[in-house]
Amino acid sequence: MNTVEKNVIEQESIQERNLALFLQNFPGIVSTGEDGELVINTDKLKLALDPKARFEENGYELNWVGKKEAYHQAYVKQAKILQPLAEDSKLNDRGDFLADSTGNILIKGDNLEALKLLKASYFEQVKMIYIDPPYNTKSENFIYRDNFTATEDAILDELGYSPEYKDYIQNIQGARTHSGWLSFMFPRLLLARDLLKEDGVIFISIDENEQANLKLLCDEVFGEQNFVECITWNKRVPKNDKGIGNIHEYIFLYAKDTAFKHKFLMRKEGLDDVYELVEKLKKDELPIAQAEKELKKLYKKNGYDRGITLYNSLDIDYRIWGKINMSWPNQDTFGPRYEILHPVTRKPVSIPDRGWRWTETTFNKAAGLKNGVYENIETLHDGSSRCGNIWFAKDENTQPSSIKYLDDVNDMLLRSILSTKSDGGVELEKLFEQKSLFSRPKSSSLLKALLGSLQSSGTEVILDFFAGSGTTGQAVMELNAEDGGNRKFILVQLPEAIDPKKQKDAYEFVTKTLGKKEATIFEITAERLRRAGEKVKKDHADKQAIQTLDIGFKAFAIADDPMQQFYKPLHQVTPEDLAQLEIALSSETLEASLPTILINLLLAEKLPLSTPIIPLVENALYQAANVLLILNDLPISDIKTQLSQTQNRVEYVSIYSPNISGPKRDQFSQELKPALLQMGLDESRLRFRG
Repeated sequence: MNTVEKNVIEQESIQERNLALFLQNFPGIVSTGEDGELVINTDKLKLALDPKARFEENGYELNWVGKKEAYHQAYVKQAKILQPLAEDSKLNDRGDFLADSTGNILIKGDNLEALKLLKASYFEQVKMIYIDPPYNTKSENFIYRDNFTATEDAILDELGYSPEYKDYIQNIQGARTHSGWLSFMFPRLLLARDLLKEDGVIFISIDENEQANLKLLCDEVFGEQNFVECITWNKRVPKNDKGIGNIHEYIFLYAKDTAFKHKFLMRKEGLDDVYELVEKLKKDELPIAQAEKELKKLYKKNGYDRGITLYNSLDIDYRIWGKINMSWPNQDTFGPRYEILHPVTRKPVSIPDRGWRWTETTFNKAAGLKNGVYENIETLHDGSSRCGNIWFAKDENTQPSSIKYLDDVNDMLLRSILSTKSDGGVELEKLFEQKSLFSRPKSSSLLKALLGSLQSSGTEVILDFFAGSGTTGQAVMELNAEDGGNRKFILVQLPEAIDPKKQKDAYEFVTKTLGKKEATIFEITAERLRRAGEKVKKDHADKQAIQTLDIGFKAFAIADDPMQQFYKPLHQVTPEDLAQLEIALSSETLEASLPTILINLLLAEKLPLSTPIIPLVENALYQAANVLLILNDLPISDIKTQLSQTQNRVEYVSIYSPNISGPKRDQFSQELKPALLQMGLDESRLRFRG
């Protein structure tokens, strides 16, 4: 019988990775001292970099009690695995969890452990992260209380601290202290940065309690040079606890690397309803008079105080006035502020400070045009004139009577002051047809504005590791339905217990309506995703290919690795260990845990958790993308037969070694290698896991 040699998921610590890079690039600078500790020759390092360089011992930085421990927490090797939660999932296909095609992921558990696990498969693969972490207000306690106790002695020993330091560190891990909150956020942001693609970005919601500290912390984690903007979110709901109506929060925006140029865009507020109606009117081929009447109804319904202009029976143009324009900078004049092409030079003309109030002469001067000749000048009833898509004012103090929106000006830059309704609670109440299920959820409109601001292919991975009620997941599905994208979401939510007294409605909803034994926030997250997906399909039923929209998700739970107790040197193995190992490796136990083994093999092979796992031989042979997964020994001829029939080329072979005992393993390996060579796969493509 084989002893277990390694974790299924071999995780390299940040220190190991950095040391390897250092030794590769600066050999001879690092050595080992008599006590076994690393010794860095600073003189040699200065010589290698810049002889004039100086080492700064006490530079400007953010410091707090427990910072070193918090950093260490991010890179302590994890001893967790993921377990599939088929019953909590919503599958797209025929109910086969492993083979299902959905690309969306929901993880139940502590997000610190989740981020460590995700790093195996999603290192530098996430395009955007949005998080809404605890704000550390006076009225809240941390739900997440990072547990240092399990690894406390090892951590303190590694960091050179005495055991007496333990109590001191634990005391700052509670709520209402800046040090505790920073220690809580630091490791999570470090891991989040590792997950971001080179051109990825992160949005972080926060309020005034920790806004200043978060800015300094993010400058350290992501780099001050990668700060993009602090967006002020005008949520329009006043909070009057200091004698002033506070109606805003903040959203920090950082890029992984600002060397990748970003342009964050958003749709002009209020255009969506008009677009939808115009498309319907075109489809119905209504007469101009009737079409204009329908559009005016929409304006009146939404409170827009001016009208529209229609040209041609099917080529409908329109202008937006009134409330929609309130999102523009020049709110008093209601003038559009976008570059426009000169009709002769075809070059863009800069935006006037007060909107388009220019005469033809002023316009030509701004465009650098001399002796320009216009054709088809049309004089309008108010004395202004029009040439093609450009209206000229009668004089410098009047506004042209008509403004035409062109297709290329439907978007504008994402604003540093963002105004959206804080109606996430109302939205959730309508979805669940019940009140008081979740406190202060963000609205999907806010998340869609942030998600939609990315210039992207529409196929990216979006991560939210403080999922809450699941707003980010709903926003991803809605945006995909609207623009035909195929973005994937990964959400992480702690199974936070719902208090049966303080949160009675939510508790009864989970236990009675959903029939769950344990009432946690995770159950609300999962249920929202299920309902929101169906609602999105219903709301966009007329959209092309809406039936293929991915509204599913695979759910997983973070759990202790039952094999962890067996990862020890042979000389430490006891007879009791061997007895327990025999039970753990029994056919009954392994068959029951087969889905869990397969899922964690995906992480070991750095494949996305959403990768369909296709059975070739039940309980023995599977394929995930370009990797062949062998869970039990079987005739090599069977493997060769399956490989010859598979549609996707196999490039790697991963063997779960605990299922193949010692003598068998050697024989199996020797017989398998020639078969792989016949397929053009050398020995380096063969890996033993576990």
